This record gives sequence, C-alpha cells and structure tokens, in this order.
Amino acid sequence: MEENKCLFKKNIILGVSLVLAALVLGIFMVCTIKTLKSYDDTVTVRGLCEKEVPADRVVLRISYSEQDNELPDLRSRMDRNDQTIIALLKQAGFTDDEIKYTSAHFNDRFDSYYTSNIRFRYNANQTINVFTSKMDLVGSLQKKIDAELLKKDIISSTYANYEYHGLNDIKPSMIAESLKNARSAADEFAKNSGSEIGKMRTASQGYFDVEDLDENTPQIKKVRVVTTVEYYLK
Repeated sequence: MEENKCLFKKNIILGVSLVLAALVLGIFMVCTIKTLKSYDDTVTVRGLCEKEVPADRVVLRISYSEQDNELPDLRSRMDRNDQTIIALLKQAGFTDDEIKYTSAHFNDRFDSYYTSNIRFRYNANQTINVFTSKMDLVGSLQKKIDAELLKKDIISSTYANYEYHGLNDIKPSMIAESLKNARSAADEFAKNSGSEIGKMRTASQGYFDVEDLDENTPQIKKVRVVTTVEYYLK
C-alpha cells in the first residue's frame, strides 16, 4: 500500500514536471519566434549629400588647322604657328612644364576617294594643351586668345575643361553627411509607422558623381553621393 502511494506521488511529480517543462519550452519558442520575426522587419532608406566646390585644375586646349599644296611650306607654317602660340602662353604666365603638345597631324587629301573641288592638297591639324591650376590666368586668357591669334593670321578654337581632383579630401565628410541624412529618413519612417529604428543591417555607398554646376559655370563643380542603408525595425 505504501509502495503504491509513493509510486503515485512520483508519477504526479513527473507529470507536473513535464507540464512545466513543456510550458517553459513553449514560452521560449514563442519568444524566439517573435525575436526572429522582428529581424525580418527592416526599412531601406537613402541618404543624399551634395556639395559645391571650385575646380582645382583646368586643361586649356588651343586647336587650329592649315592647308597648302606644298608640304614643306605647310610644315614651316605649322612650326611658326606653334611657336607663336607658345610665346603667347608664356607671356600670359604659363611655364614649359604646363604646356604640352606633339607634332601636328598631316593629311594628304589626294589619298581620299573624293578629290574633286579640292583647293589644297595637304591639311594639317594641331592642338596645344595647357595643364594648370592657374584658374584666373586661364579665365582671362580664354576671353582674348582667339582674337589675339587671329591678328597673327591663325584661326584657332579654344576650349577649357575644368576638373576637380580634391575628391579624397571631402569624401569622409560627405559620407558622414549622407549617413546622417539616411538616418533622418529612417527616423521619419519609423515615426510614421509607429515603430523604432534598431541597429544598422546593411549599408552601401554609391559612386561619387562630379559634374558642372551648370553650362555657364564649369569652373564650379557639384559633387554628389547617395548612401543606401538598411535598418532593423523594432
């Protein structure tokens, strides 16, 4: 009789223990599922940062062409023109290291299939480049150089290509600003959706884009970067 009572008590204790264990396990599983499900709730936002910077380098290109029926005469005239342009550039304040050019390109038009109505047999093209950071000199010279060369019987075409080489100096601050703007967008989303922003899940930095501010001010550049960030929601 006593043995049956002890066995009965043991069975009750075992049963209660199993029920409690199952209850604890169930609660743990529910919490785990909720936690895992919360990891599926994310928001992806983009942060934009734009900055206007002055160009720090410019390539000034001076191009011209000449024609003649006598190749030696044409070569001599091209050499004189090159020296005239180089002298004008040095007079403006540019150095030999900043002035770059190679031999002119010569073309025999009689090699073409279409030779009718050709007044001059030979044609030559030349481009003299100036690589410099002297923005003010380029700006003032560009306004008058074609007119000055025309006085010397040189019909030229001048073009300035402004560049920005200081991107590495502003990258860290622009990335930080784009991340800050992305976080602001995420906070606004969370506010409107009744949730809170958690930790950052992923982040990707876009390419830095450098372009002219507009067609009239190529010497001012607009630098742009977009950062994409994914946050957990809780």
